[in-house]
Amino acid sequence: MSCDEKSPRIAGHCGPCSPATRNRYFRGKLLTVSDYQAEQRYMIARRRLTNRAMLGWGVVSGFALTLDEKQRVLRIGAGVALDRRGREVVACEEVALAGEHDQLWLGRGKCGLEAVAPPEDAADEGSRQPGEAGEPTRGGYETGDRKGDPQTRAHYLLAAHYAECPIDGVRVDDGCGAAACEANHVCETVVYSLTPVADCPPGLPDCREPLFPWRECIGNDGQPVAEPLPTELPYAAPAHDRGTQDRLCAWSKDWLASSDPSRAFDPCKSPALCRVGDLQVDLDAGVPLACVTIGYRCGEAYIAAVVETCRSRRLARPNEALFDLIRGCDLVRIQDVGWSAWLKPPFSSSFGEFARMFERPPPRRGREPREPADTRFWVCFSGPVQVASLTPDVFTMTLIQRDTNEAVGNMVRVPIQALAIAPTSAGDPAGTTRSFRPLVNSRFWEGEINTDDESGFDRVTPVLIEVLCDFIVDHLGQMVAGGGRFPPSRGTVPGGRFLSSFTVVPDKDWPAKPQSIESDAREA
Repeated sequence: MSCDEKSPRIAGHCGPCSPATRNRYFRGKLLTVSDYQAEQRYMIARRRLTNRAMLGWGVVSGFALTLDEKQRVLRIGAGVALDRRGREVVACEEVALAGEHDQLWLGRGKCGLEAVAPPEDAADEGSRQPGEAGEPTRGGYETGDRKGDPQTRAHYLLAAHYAECPIDGVRVDDGCGAAACEANHVCETVVYSLTPVADCPPGLPDCREPLFPWRECIGNDGQPVAEPLPTELPYAAPAHDRGTQDRLCAWSKDWLASSDPSRAFDPCKSPALCRVGDLQVDLDAGVPLACVTIGYRCGEAYIAAVVETCRSRRLARPNEALFDLIRGCDLVRIQDVGWSAWLKPPFSSSFGEFARMFERPPPRRGREPREPADTRFWVCFSGPVQVASLTPDVFTMTLIQRDTNEAVGNMVRVPIQALAIAPTSAGDPAGTTRSFRPLVNSRFWEGEINTDDESGFDRVTPVLIEVLCDFIVDHLGQMVAGGGRFPPSRGTVPGGRFLSSFTVVPDKDWPAKPQSIESDAREA
């Protein structure tokens, strides 16, 4: 019988090796080896199809990395992962990678990744020092900095691969006097590989963890501008982060098609395993674990440093990842601001404290225009933002100055003349920064801040500070997430505005009671 005989067209061919072919049992059926193989192939292929289509791929849990720099050993703990073919990658025990033959070395071949010889140290035997990185000369590897810092050496991607190992050999007599040895069972295991890569992209922030450390907020002199990390964080840290954006979305991008044919997934095809020694391994379906650099010891390569790890992702709960995207967890947001101390009860500041946020502008030189006054109203971001998008109009400060005999007030906009941009943080792309400070016109300082003259701050003055996140673009071309009154900003979509308010109280009336802008109007 045939499945296409006198029937409509079908989507696919029901061949003997198709993963869509399953056994049909009937009385008197003679079961052979091929029938049992078809049974296993069908069950395994359908399970892996569900894994691949519904859950994605990546590390589910485990695979913790521990680098012993003295022993020069990288230990990889037990873990569970799914590769891009839907196979379950289950490591039941810890593995120590100490020598160059403890893992596979992969290079780009004509048909995808293939096993190659370990890289060699090009340094002379007499001048080589233990731990120095050499210049690989075989296997198609990139050349590294032999004497540089581990961060500047050639990068390698550490990955875990599904592998099959035949075990429990038995002697089989074919009935004609000849005997053969066959494996009675197959052990599903895990092997690790190192593949040269161009770079290691940094991870993106997770909205369920504190957007610290504060050291990211730096001034123009490269020094920290914030207080040390508090002992009690305003919200709890998560159990994991989401990894890099590329790895988060890659499994959905290469579902049916990919620019690299070796990485494409065909649900109607069973990918073949490559023979490496006694193992059968899928070299093109490795699960990334970390980005590492290598060194050389007595001419043999070893893992010298771990640059970045690929954290676990809860693939078994895809709704969490969806909700994270809806909430904008992968967006760069405002991490902290210089006036955050006044955004909590009593939501006010004395005039003396407020005035100390402004630096005295430098004296005027001849007929040249006077330089603006520097401030400490810095804004720090959770990730790098493009310097080109930071213009003076992204930051506004408005004063509400009230007349003694009137309940209404006049809106006075502080003249922001320029922005002081902090230098690029280590590891961030060129042309980006993580913080800036507004510079105000020197005439405002002379007229309102300088205590030698009469100022509009003689009465309680509400202050509104707004950061227009619609104008600020991060290093990936996405608008910064705004929204909220307190840092970090709570925006769930790109753009928006971060609007905060507090009151400045004359020194003679300090300390002040908690009050709002409306209560200020009634008091006036």
